[in-house]
Amino acid sequence: MGEERMTAAQIAMLLDTMLSPKGSERLLFLTDYPSKPSTRAFGRSELLMRWHKAASALAEQKGFRVLPIVRYPETGKNNAELPKTAVTHDGGHVDNLPELIAASNMVIAMTEYSASAPLKNIASRAHSLRIVSMPGVTADMEPAMAADYAAIEARGKKLLAVVGSATGFELLFDGANIPRNTKLYIDTRANNWLLDAGACRNNGDFVNFPSGELFTAPYEGVSEAGRREFGDSQTSGIWPVYSHSDKKVAFLRVEKNRITRVQGDSDAAKKIVEDIAADENNANVAELGLGLNDKARSGPLIPILESEKAGPHIAYGRNDHFGTPLTLCGKVRASVHQDFVYTRDTPINCTIHAVYQNGNRLLIAERGKIVVV
Repeated sequence: MGEERMTAAQIAMLLDTMLSPKGSERLLFLTDYPSKPSTRAFGRSELLMRWHKAASALAEQKGFRVLPIVRYPETGKNNAELPKTAVTHDGGHVDNLPELIAASNMVIAMTEYSASAPLKNIASRAHSLRIVSMPGVTADMEPAMAADYAAIEARGKKLLAVVGSATGFELLFDGANIPRNTKLYIDTRANNWLLDAGACRNNGDFVNFPSGELFTAPYEGVSEAGRREFGDSQTSGIWPVYSHSDKKVAFLRVEKNRITRVQGDSDAAKKIVEDIAADENNANVAELGLGLNDKARSGPLIPILESEKAGPHIAYGRNDHFGTPLTLCGKVRASVHQDFVYTRDTPINCTIHAVYQNGNRLLIAERGKIVVV
């Protein structure tokens, strides 16, 4: 498809395959809006209207209901809590946005700032709800949206069979101004891997779309049950972060799964320091992800939503939306969840080895490309 836009028929087919909507179900489109007009917001609004129109046509065939588009003011932070009130595109007013979301059966969120964490938490408490979260989405992502998700699922299951028994992962970084032997070890003994392969058909399902990744929360060592089982987290080392705005690198010192020092004066470094000052739980190493969508692009100008599906990525901040009451990781509630991507098309890449309890090691990714499957 190249840079071509999806037709209404293609969008309808994608929605039908992804969501499998049923008669009597309710589909809600959700978006945020900036305080000042922006090109990105205008482009996303155009995309949203095309998808809403295609969904409405599909609803006439399938018998489900498409609600008016709901808009709320931008939160200014990824994965911040949603506001209580909002408006609809046809002039309506929403008094309790979380309640409206919980009362829907399907939600597609095309937003600037990620609402994945609050949406997933609402879904976990709702009677019958599945969610498609699309933070930072643009029309240019439609080729990645139209990927072969059956093939991604098969590849993801093969990768899960390889990484699921690993006790941790060693990440060796290379690229822009990265000293030799810069490493980060991520502790995954709690083994809570999740596969997002684009299917969102059952109650409680949640996908980040365009989809295509296998990801986990590292073992944080914060729950009583986890500490009884494993003690302190072994996640430690140096995590380099590239700042696209000023082309500088920050180095994050990590100990026991927390960022303990930020070295550098880049824009990214300043933002990380501000985030941790605002909420100390933002120092948490929140995610190790392995992107599996071969249609996804990555690089300095590609939004995180798509770029993270192209290869390895790491996040800091909240990950309570990854865990459940029974898991021993995914336990940290914070005010942000911020990803950084390390593929062959980004200024910094990483080579990853899985480490097993018997001491064996297996190459998972080489210079930012998943190679084991």
